[in-house]
Amino acid sequence: MPRHVEAWVDGVALSALGAILIQQVHEDPPQLEIVTGERPGRYGERLISTRRQSLRVAIEAAIQERFDLAGRSRIQEQLAAWAHGSVLELSNHPGRRLLVSCSAEPTLGEVRDYTANLRVEFTAHAVPYWEDALNSGIAISGSSGSGTLLIPGTVQTPVGLNIKPTGAALTSFTATVAGQQIALTGLNVARNGILTFARDSRDDLAILYNGASQLSHRSAASVDDFLAQPGNAAVSFTANTACQVTFNVRGRWA
Repeated sequence: MPRHVEAWVDGVALSALGAILIQQVHEDPPQLEIVTGERPGRYGERLISTRRQSLRVAIEAAIQERFDLAGRSRIQEQLAAWAHGSVLELSNHPGRRLLVSCSAEPTLGEVRDYTANLRVEFTAHAVPYWEDALNSGIAISGSSGSGTLLIPGTVQTPVGLNIKPTGAALTSFTATVAGQQIALTGLNVARNGILTFARDSRDDLAILYNGASQLSHRSAASVDDFLAQPGNAAVSFTANTACQVTFNVRGRWA
């Protein structure tokens, strides 16, 4: 791994801590859940499904100045605090991010060994893919409209929405993404308010207005989520009033 690799957690660079330089970055193969079934009367098994469960990244960093044990312990504490964020970015994955939790901190043995690197590990569980750091999307205005949304990446990706009613209060809204439909009724979104289709901490769909869930307004015939394959996806909406609607996506990369 090149010595000039930089890492950021929640936008803070590791180099900003001072006296620490990345030596290596290890990216493990993803952990997979593999489901197989019997092949009656035949050898072997048949593959039913494969699902990515987690992705792990480890960073080894060296203390670049001579410190006593107390100084090395102070740097270890700073490194551990830096690692306890939620968004990891690496300069060798430009324009992408990984949603993580810190799964291992530097050990006391590393702190005491003046020749050892300090190691921190990050694990992505809910979204075990690198994804685009920025959203891309398409904006449509009116009480109805349609367009084509480019889905970047290499794997299936959720599609979000921002809906701002500009005419009257929004009481009903239906959106379609790549043939999947979600219909909402009984809403009470004020003019110029914002209704969002976002992601919760488990990467499930969250429909929110002023921080409150609107999932109870979803019709029984609606799909659970908007998921689209890479490429062009047809999108459309209808509403009881004029709206500014943005369909947005972050590409995910295997």
